[in-house]
Amino acid sequence: MAGTAKDVLTFLEALRKGGSPILSAETVKTMMQDQTGPEAQTQGPGWDFGYGWAVLVDPKAGATPQSKGTIQWGGAYGHNWFVDPVEKITVVAMTNTTFEGMWGPFTREVRDAVYGRH
Repeated sequence: MAGTAKDVLTFLEALRKGGSPILSAETVKTMMQDQTGPEAQTQGPGWDFGYGWAVLVDPKAGATPQSKGTIQWGGAYGHNWFVDPVEKITVVAMTNTTFEGMWGPFTREVRDAVYGRH
């Protein structure tokens, strides 16, 4: 898959708003629910896995300001994104920093800046 930050943001915003015109609301609802249970912990404690991304099930265990139900993922070439449907936030970061841009301090610093944490 190839695309711009705007393309990814457009897709994720469609998911956050219920899927239209790309997917049905029922499909998005299913995709954004935990499908694996706590043994997955794809992003560490507090995170499980849906159909396509990590799903936050316990913000306290995940030590994150994000809301329960947030979805997120990153890629080895340096992109990272998250969608917090409760707070109506969608963030996309595309870098050329490989693993740092996927899941390093940069991603947590961006997240914390968005939520106003220092």
